[in-house]
Amino acid sequence: MNPNYGYQLYQAQRIMTRAEVLAGDAQRGRRAAALARRSRGLARTARASGIMALALNVIAGIAARTTARAA
Repeated sequence: MNPNYGYQLYQAQRIMTRAEVLAGDAQRGRRAAALARRSRGLARTARASGIMALALNVIAGIAARTTARAA
């Protein structure tokens, strides 16, 4: 058993103030924005290097084999 279980229960049941809720929402929004920026950068790099075309060809090949087996 986790030694901090009682405190975790307290935190889960505690009512948050409006300021705490807004601060949490802002933090989650910043994290989501950072993740979106990073994923767009990775997608741009993948498109530029041709990795996306290779990945799509691999996925199409797997799909073709799967449907051929099912038929």
